[in-house]
This record gives sequence, structure tokens and C-alpha cells, in this order.
Amino acid sequence: MSEKGKRDQPIPDQLIQIAHEQEGGAERVISQIEVVQSSFEEIQTLAKECNDILSRLMPPSEDRDNLIAKIEDIGLHADNGMYNVSGVFDLFQYQDIVRQKLEKVGHRLIDVSEYIQANLAPQEEATKHAPSGRDILEREGQAADQAKGDADTVVAEFFAKLRSQKQAK
Repeated sequence: MSEKGKRDQPIPDQLIQIAHEQEGGAERVISQIEVVQSSFEEIQTLAKECNDILSRLMPPSEDRDNLIAKIEDIGLHADNGMYNVSGVFDLFQYQDIVRQKLEKVGHRLIDVSEYIQANLAPQEEATKHAPSGRDILEREGQAADQAKGDADTVVAEFFAKLRSQKQAK
């Protein structure tokens, strides 16, 4: 979609689209991180096997001990890598929560718009236009003296209705 097309798109739809784009990007990054995690696990396994082989095959010496220490360092770096990969997964879980919140805000804005349109639009206009909460930016505005006084009341009613529904659950 072109940049102009995105600007012409209603804000709630833009929020929902951004949330979906974030989800797709996150899935691709997570699959790559899983590959990295698998590599670190393999490095850990190989380092342990190398140390076991060295311990059995080479007689004790300073060189053997140095080589075993270096292989243990490789394993330690792999452990650190695994720890950091776990941190990345935590960050992506947080990112997914933010994405879900964006999606919820977009849907809530659509609900508010539909409720306001249903309660502020004159009845004869409601029959001329198909009701849609998705055209927030493109709909014809009402004259200020016609709807301004009622808008705050309608919005307050909407949120009071939501609160009562949540309390009923």
C-alpha cells in the first residue's frame, strides 16, 4: 500500500494493520532465533564431547589442561548465548503483548465510532448511508451546533456501558 493510501486509511484500521505487520515480522525473527538457539545447543554438546575425549585420550599435562579450559570457555560462551537468546524470547513476548494492545485499541476505536454514529446521526441520515465505524476520517462531519452538546454524553454512555458489561462478567 502506498504512503498516501495508508494516510487515507482510517486510524483504527491503520493500528490493526500495524499490529498484523508486527506479528508477521516477529514470527520471522523468532524462527531465525530458534536456529541460533539450536546452534548454541550444538556448540554446548560438542564442547562437552571434546572435553570427554581429551580427558580419556591424552595423558594429564599442562597443554591438555589448557585445551580443556579453552573448550570449557567455548561452552561458557555458548551458555551466555543461550541466556541472551532466552532474553530475546522474553522481549518478543512483550512485543506480542504490545501488538495485541494495538489491535485491541483499533477494535475499541471502531466500536466507539460505531456507537457514536448510531447515537448522534439523525435517523434519516442513517438510512441513506451504510453504518460503518471504519470511515472515521472520511465521514461527513456534523455541524458543531447539531452534535457538540451530545457528543460527550454519548461517549460517556458508551464507556459506562462497557464498564457495566465488564462488572457483569
